Amino acid sequence: MIRRLGTTEGLISFILPGIFFSVAAFVIGYSMWPYFYYVKNETFIVLGGFALWRYGWQVVNYTRSTLYALRYYPKLRRVALGLAEEKKYPQHIYFIIPSYKEEPWVSIEAFQSIMSNLSTVPCSATLVVSTGSDRDDAVIAATYEAHPVKHKVELVLQRQCQGKRIAMGHALRAVARRYQDDLNSVTIFMDGDSYLEQHTLNRTLPFFAAFKDLGALTTNELAYIHTHSQWYKDWFNLKFGQRHVLFQSHALSNKVLTLTGRFSLFRTSIVVKEDFIRIIERDVITHWLHGKFKFLMGDDKSSWFYLLKHKWNMLYIPDVTCYSLESRDASFLTISVSLPYRWYGNTLRNNARALALGWRHVGLFIWIAILDQRLSMWTSLVGITGAIILSVSKSFIYLPFYMAWVFSVRVLQMFIIALRGHPVSMLTIPLMLYNQWVGAIIKIRAYFNLADQKWSKGGTEQSSAGDVVMIDHPWVRWMPRYLMFGSYSLFVFALLLTEGAISMPGPEFFYKGNKDAVIQARLFGVTPNDNVDDSLALQQIINRVPKNKSVLIQMPAGTIDLFHVLHLRSHVTLAGEGVDKTFVMAHMGRNEQAAITLHGNRGNRLTRLVRDIQATDRKIVLEETSRLAGGDLLLLRTPNDASFMKKIGSLVWNREYPYLRQIIVRVQGVTGGEVSLETTVGIALLADKTEVYKINPVAQVGLKDFSIEHVIEGVKPRSVWHVYENSYPEYAVDSISAKWASDCKIENIHILNSGRHPLAFDSVYGCRASGLTIKGAWNKGKKGNGYVKFSRSYHSLFKDSRVDHIRHIVLQWSSAFNTIKNIDTGVDINLHGGYTHDNIISNIRFNIPAQHPWKGVVRTPTNAVWAPPDGNNQVLIAD
Repeated sequence: MIRRLGTTEGLISFILPGIFFSVAAFVIGYSMWPYFYYVKNETFIVLGGFALWRYGWQVVNYTRSTLYALRYYPKLRRVALGLAEEKKYPQHIYFIIPSYKEEPWVSIEAFQSIMSNLSTVPCSATLVVSTGSDRDDAVIAATYEAHPVKHKVELVLQRQCQGKRIAMGHALRAVARRYQDDLNSVTIFMDGDSYLEQHTLNRTLPFFAAFKDLGALTTNELAYIHTHSQWYKDWFNLKFGQRHVLFQSHALSNKVLTLTGRFSLFRTSIVVKEDFIRIIERDVITHWLHGKFKFLMGDDKSSWFYLLKHKWNMLYIPDVTCYSLESRDASFLTISVSLPYRWYGNTLRNNARALALGWRHVGLFIWIAILDQRLSMWTSLVGITGAIILSVSKSFIYLPFYMAWVFSVRVLQMFIIALRGHPVSMLTIPLMLYNQWVGAIIKIRAYFNLADQKWSKGGTEQSSAGDVVMIDHPWVRWMPRYLMFGSYSLFVFALLLTEGAISMPGPEFFYKGNKDAVIQARLFGVTPNDNVDDSLALQQIINRVPKNKSVLIQMPAGTIDLFHVLHLRSHVTLAGEGVDKTFVMAHMGRNEQAAITLHGNRGNRLTRLVRDIQATDRKIVLEETSRLAGGDLLLLRTPNDASFMKKIGSLVWNREYPYLRQIIVRVQGVTGGEVSLETTVGIALLADKTEVYKINPVAQVGLKDFSIEHVIEGVKPRSVWHVYENSYPEYAVDSISAKWASDCKIENIHILNSGRHPLAFDSVYGCRASGLTIKGAWNKGKKGNGYVKFSRSYHSLFKDSRVDHIRHIVLQWSSAFNTIKNIDTGVDINLHGGYTHDNIISNIRFNIPAQHPWKGVVRTPTNAVWAPPDGNNQVLIAD
């Protein structure tokens, strides 16, 4: 006898996997917690409307299944089992059992369980068995003959040679010939590999006597699987565990969604009707694409649809268990694809006509459940697809966050299954995810190939290929795959739009004429004061600006939240309504370089110098100039050598790299191999060692008229004003960063409490910053943090501004021909080394507090270890 499992066994089996996956979810979530602010808005997109449907629908089903198990079903059971003994059972019952080439041990166990159950009820019975071989007949007959209850049981053996449906039709006609108009008589449909636990009939037959509107019922199922594959065992157990929960939910509406062929009981007066027999024998579907075709298998779907159409009630008996005796050693991957493809196909073939009955006929909840059979194959893929899209387009951390969420939810689902008496294991959650994601793909394929049906067992294979009457059109053979590909494409496209990975063009981007455009960001999803990430909407606007078109993007008054870096493009100006009206709040962590970037790239190495360059030269000669034009920017650089380091007086720092002899120059014109420059080169360079690059800068970008602040919740900026350490390294993000940029303007901006550098100019030419108020940096410790930074900056300007509570205003690493003037500052100006030269510092009004360690203008000594000293021609005029 197979041991019956219950709640205790289920909960014991839950302990190890429950702890393991709970800990896994916690570890993933905890390790990603510092980045949670980074994803908190997009999480609502990934788990948005689609996920709300999925999880909301699951909660509804769990609630309904609990109500059925604890309230509704016990009432029904009390009525049914409370009948007088003489009223509980019909005089005669019937079994229809397709048993095709089962292994002998399976047939022996199955038929012994039937005969043993018949010994406990006062009914006589007829067993109509459709077999596949003489061996089947011999094993079943021997089991029948050996049982002491055979005197009240008629055994009828039929040979199944034209498929299961025809065999079942013959069996039903045999029942119809014997039926004596007993309204309480029951006909049991069961497979030849089903095992009935003791007293199954005692606890199911009385329901038909008690409830005259009951057309059929089915029971709980478990699997006894003889196989070496633990994956296959646990996969089957999971399938039955999930079925157990859902069927109780459906039965609360006096319906189920499947009357399984493994073990279901029908009122005999229904199954002997000619129209019922015909739909079992030959159920034909007419489809607009696939033409007309027969159900190859799926007799349980046909019988269910017949009862649904004729408004019969159907019940689920959760405390009676039928065991499926399986013996398979094929590949788990093969079985887990082929079986669901058949099951899902049968469900979907039945789906359209069931929906067509309408919710008034079927009942609203059951109608929605039938509709969800179509929706679930897409909603099951939304979460994982959305997480992958966000991980690729935004940040990898979305995927671990999603997996932590998935593990947490699946642990709860696994607990519910275990609580209902179904065993779980360490493989249960991986199999849940496999069923959800791979199962959805299988279901989608089945949906677009409804006429494709195959069945095989015991070396015999059946196919529906010869029973399909296809539509006469040359494209019909190819349409399923085209439609499936198109549906996948639309699904991914919709998610790409939803997650902001792509965007649709707006009308403002189809303007004509030469006038600069002004785009109101509010019209394109930038909503102030809503605590929702606006970086995605702003980036979409920026990305849709036509190349080389000057556009001003006007941010509205109020608080604008940035959870991701904002990348500015050439000819784009980002403006607010004023520093006291538009407030940009940066929420990102150090995995981003800056809140706002103006970044181009160095470009490719172009050519070589023909002759050496002197500092005063305004013309250079190159080997190749065909790719140059007026206005282009060139990077000229030569590695360091011992003679140069000696010349600049560096006593300690002596490295070949980073380059100290480098400059960015602008081309004025090209004549043959000679290139005219807008300014003198400024440094001497050797022809045989100098590298020449044509820069691809971001150019003519503007920022103006707003305030930007880096937020660390729960911490007051004043607490780090005079702390010259990296107090919050996880927030070490620049406010505004320009790199490989030219001719950019940053005007009238308040930059408050930056994560690292309030303003960083690196490898820029001709950039201007004016009218700034800079106050505070969360990190201003060693290794270069908390600067207004000019590094490898050329011909750029910083003026008319106020600076407080940062580490330094810095000129470093080859910066030349820059001007810093008219600055009120509470911090020092630091010539931080790296051979800066030819810079002008004038009209500086120092008001440095005592807590600030550095005073006035600080130079790099010749014996510095962090950098070589500065160069010549630095003009210092400080008030």
